Amino acid sequence: MISSKTYIALTKFGIVGGLSFFLDLSIYYTLSQFLPTYIAKSTAIVLATVLNYQLNKAWTWGQKDRDNARLVKYVMLYALSGTMNVLSNEFFLMVLPNAELVLHLDYPSELLSKPIFAVKIDKFFAVIFATIVGMVVNFIGQKLWVFKEKNAL
Repeated sequence: MISSKTYIALTKFGIVGGLSFFLDLSIYYTLSQFLPTYIAKSTAIVLATVLNYQLNKAWTWGQKDRDNARLVKYVMLYALSGTMNVLSNEFFLMVLPNAELVLHLDYPSELLSKPIFAVKIDKFFAVIFATIVGMVVNFIGQKLWVFKEKNAL
């Protein structure tokens, strides 16, 4: 059974993660139009990690002090989970079918059809699956190592 304190922390972690995911996805999609996917994903993860650390530190885990050791642990954890995220993203890009969802605007004449929106399905699901991998590692690492209460066993 999950404790209420852990449930609240998990809920806050999820909200912060959602915001970080949105930032990650936005930056990744934008940069991947111009850069290799591994560079785009790496850049997106670094920027989302900065947001994630600040919000999780203060809101999820209620840590107000400046603890350089905690920051070092966080960077180490995110180096691990970020690497796992990038590698799993590349793996999912290889195994997922290369498909595109396109929304067309059709005019009365059947000769006129203009695409108005397109999303690469493989990129979208690769990001989601890679994020799940990173999220599991991050929650466990933050709860049990980075933001562990000093008086907790």
